[in-house]
Order: sequence, then structure tokens, then C-alpha cells
Amino acid sequence: MIALAAAVSLHAQGGDTKAIQLEDLYSPNSAAKETTITPGDVERFHGRLIHTNTNTYLSSAEVNNDFYKKYVNAQKLQDWGQYIWGLGASYAASSMVSCIFESDPFGKGFFSRHPGVVIGAAFGLIGGAMDFAGWAKLGSLADTYNTNPGVRKGYSLNFGQTVSGGFGLALNF
Repeated sequence: MIALAAAVSLHAQGGDTKAIQLEDLYSPNSAAKETTITPGDVERFHGRLIHTNTNTYLSSAEVNNDFYKKYVNAQKLQDWGQYIWGLGASYAASSMVSCIFESDPFGKGFFSRHPGVVIGAAFGLIGGAMDFAGWAKLGSLADTYNTNPGVRKGYSLNFGQTVSGGFGLALNF
């Protein structure tokens, strides 16, 4: 078993017993490539805008104040819409369930006897419209961010060789 492990390790090393020198791994004279990580375009994701390259959410530090205010308002509109239509739909459903246990549930004067069905349905429709409007605004803001560089604040994350000969990260903004 030991002989097999030794043979595999020698084969993996290519049979060359020359030691690796520090200069082989890093030469101070070689130019290191600078890599820039850009967050990229954004798209809608669960009521927020997310960068497609880095999977990070859009923050206020990346865009101008007017754009960010519109973004927050669209988020709030969609969130409130989801709460309202969820509550309205559950209220309408619970009212329907309670009316089924009556002796004549769908008789004359159904809506006057069970206003919860109508109220819940109305809230469901209003909340659904608000949810859709917020979702549409987020899509419009994503299109604006992706096509109009004027709404972005410039920044970059750079990786490269430093003046002292090492490697480092630099966040430029």
C-alpha cells in the first residue's frame, strides 16, 4: 500500500525532483494583470434589484439619490400590495368558509349578509394592482439602470501588483 502511494505521488510530480524556487512562483519583474470586478446589470429579484454578475443587491452607494428614492418607493409599493392582497384574499376566503355553514348560504341577500367576501375581494384586487404596479416600476428602474449610465455612481474593485512588490485589492470610488 505504501509503495502504491509513493508511486502515485512520484507520478503526480512528474518524476522531476527539482525543487521549486521562489522566483518560479513569483517574479517581481513580471507584470501582474489587473482584474476589475464590475457588478454588472441589474434585474428584478423578489421585490428588489440584484446585480447579475455578483448577486448583490443594489445599494444607495451605487446610484444617485433620485434614482434610489424611486427604487425604495417601488419596493414599498410592491411590499404593501403583497400585504394587502394577501390579507384581502384570506379575509374573503375565511368569510366564504364561514357562510358555508349556514342553512341557506347562497340565498337571497348573500352579499348583505356576508360583506367580508366583498370587502376581502376588493382589498385583494387593490393589493394585487399595487403589487403589479411596484413590480412594473422595478422593471422600469432596472431598464433605466442598465441603459443609462448617468444614474450610476462609478466605483471599481481592482486586484493587482502594489508599489512594494506585493499584491493588493483597491476599491476606487
